[in-house]
Amino acid sequence: MSSSLSSSNSPCAACKIQRRKCTQECVFAPYFPPDNPQRFAYVHKVFGASNVAKLLNELNAAQREDAVKSLAYEAEARLRDPVYGCVGLISILQHRLKQLQTELHHAKKELASYIGPHAMLPPPPPPPPQPRTFSLFPFKTAPPPPHQDLFAFTDDGASASHSSHAAFNHLAVLSPTLAADHAFPHAPLHPLGLPHHQHLMLSPMQSKPQTDPA
Repeated sequence: MSSSLSSSNSPCAACKIQRRKCTQECVFAPYFPPDNPQRFAYVHKVFGASNVAKLLNELNAAQREDAVKSLAYEAEARLRDPVYGCVGLISILQHRLKQLQTELHHAKKELASYIGPHAMLPPPPPPPPQPRTFSLFPFKTAPPPPHQDLFAFTDDGASASHSSHAAFNHLAVLSPTLAADHAFPHAPLHPLGLPHHQHLMLSPMQSKPQTDPA
């Protein structure tokens, strides 16, 4: 990055503010680009360019980026609050944390009066993760239950089971219209237009054909 800046005659923000030539060995070039001069201005005003260069030279390349971010944050906080700087923000957060811990202690103490002293104890640690086993058939499926016709009738017109009557009566109580429409959706029709179950439930006098006495 520094070589491209030096070849295009675009010095980094540090060299531009200090009005010096930016070389390929410039330690500021990778961290203070020319499009953000305010960042180096804050750091230079609070810490000084020579001190920052000395600090960066003592660190390896993997630590320099984090160091520059920390210096920029501390410098901006110092300019906003010349008395406390970033220590003021840390103090505010610590005070807020202490308040929350006090409120939590009072809440646990009040809860202990209702459910017992164990409410004051710290929560148990989470259980260790269980080892996962691989299986081609992870789920055991039960065989499907045999098909039961709730409205199957025998030849004499009786119901197949007591549960079918209970299910139909329950449906009729909840929705008489729905029970009437869907009671026997697949029942074959009688030649007279009546469902097969209604024909079976007719009285013997009604089901027998009328014969001419003559």
